[in-house]
Amino acid sequence: MTDETLPGADQVAAYLRRHPEFFQDRPDLLELMRLPDPRGPAVSLLERQASILRDRNQELRERLNGLIDVARENDLLFEHTRRLTLALLEARSTDKLLRQLLRGLEDEFRCDTVSLLLHDREAKLLGEVRKQVRFMDPDDLPSALGPLLRTGKAVCGILRQAELEALFQDQAEKVKSAAVVPLEHNGRLGVLAIGSADAMHFRSSLGTLFITHIGQVLSRRLVEVSGPAAARHAQRA
Repeated sequence: MTDETLPGADQVAAYLRRHPEFFQDRPDLLELMRLPDPRGPAVSLLERQASILRDRNQELRERLNGLIDVARENDLLFEHTRRLTLALLEARSTDKLLRQLLRGLEDEFRCDTVSLLLHDREAKLLGEVRKQVRFMDPDDLPSALGPLLRTGKAVCGILRQAELEALFQDQAEKVKSAAVVPLEHNGRLGVLAIGSADAMHFRSSLGTLFITHIGQVLSRRLVEVSGPAAARHAQRA
């Protein structure tokens, strides 16, 4: 058999794919085959297969551990969300509702700063709560917030400086990542912004399921505790 009649490498590979049992009755060939290994001396085919299987097993373990970590994080987020939701449901006035919100976000979610932009100018707020709430007509929202609020959905990530300043004002410099939640229930009610000094706390890959749920509960409770005034503002918006 001349070099011209010998099968090419692609033909050999195709044949072995069609006949994976080829080496089953030819163990002597397996012992003769040596494969270069970037991690050391050449090894047999069986040793290389065992090494590949070990690597794949390690990769699968790492993926499984990653899924377990995500599941644990979601369990923790669910518990925090559950406690905050119950606290919001118990409030009987706008002032108490927002106090529960601010306390829960700081204690349960380790947030460094919270800002609320509400459209209901008739809401009665006291003390520290009043410092973290701004009343603003929907048409007067800073233009920098337009891209964030255009979809009407919660957004997490690192915001632009103009967006941070519009949301957090004098606290903007210490916010490295944030979650922004439009508040809507039969119309626009305002915006909830939650900031963290940790750039990875509200990373863009973070799911918004839990923070969206908080925004939905808060929106409905705002309408309930504020009465007709909040409803009128929502309808106009």
